[in-house]
Amino acid sequence: MAIVGIIGDTHVPYELEGYLEFCQNVFSAYGVDTVVHIGDLIDHHSLSFHQSEPMLKGAHCERIDARERLQEWYKAFPKLTLIHGNHDLIPQRQLKNIGMDAEVWMKPLKDVYEMPKGWVLADEIEIDDVLYHHGHTALGVNGFRKDAEMRMQSTVTGHNHSNAGISATATRNRLVWGIAVGSGVDNKQMAFAYGRQFPRKPIVACGVVIHGAPIIEYMDLGGWK
Repeated sequence: MAIVGIIGDTHVPYELEGYLEFCQNVFSAYGVDTVVHIGDLIDHHSLSFHQSEPMLKGAHCERIDARERLQEWYKAFPKLTLIHGNHDLIPQRQLKNIGMDAEVWMKPLKDVYEMPKGWVLADEIEIDDVLYHHGHTALGVNGFRKDAEMRMQSTVTGHNHSNAGISATATRNRLVWGIAVGSGVDNKQMAFAYGRQFPRKPIVACGVVIHGAPIIEYMDLGGWK
């Protein structure tokens, strides 16, 4: 059975400084042998359906910045499964709507960002009977628990940046759990200005599943009491 390390939503190039090293240290401590990125690797802010912040870069320069920042992730994790997040798939949805450069964007995401051969992209995967998916169906504060309960399968999700934790549910014969792995975003970046008034802020964390048993590790941002 695998020891799986799970990276939260990063939204490159707007990820939090130090989050990569945090994930590396946690995975090393637990002896992780399989790495999953739970989705929204890339932000694609300038291509979003929502209004873009005017002081941020356009699609071309944002893509260049993301490719540069991704080099460290490629080096740290040469083998990884990337789950498609909704932000990862923005170019695919927007290609026709806003007249994007087809020569650049009409390619698989792996080619656009020159991902290593060891990176595999998928909508969802199962490892040791645990389902890993981005979390489109795990909405709300208890969404990750309800998602596992609805499926009656242990699940790992991201998507909701302000959710991180483990919650279990059981019948007489079966126990399942859900993990929300938090995120690795820098909430001070203008790309996340839409959430400035939200009382619940992103939780910076990552997850580990050891032979089917879940663990959450929180990054110390200087606020421990």
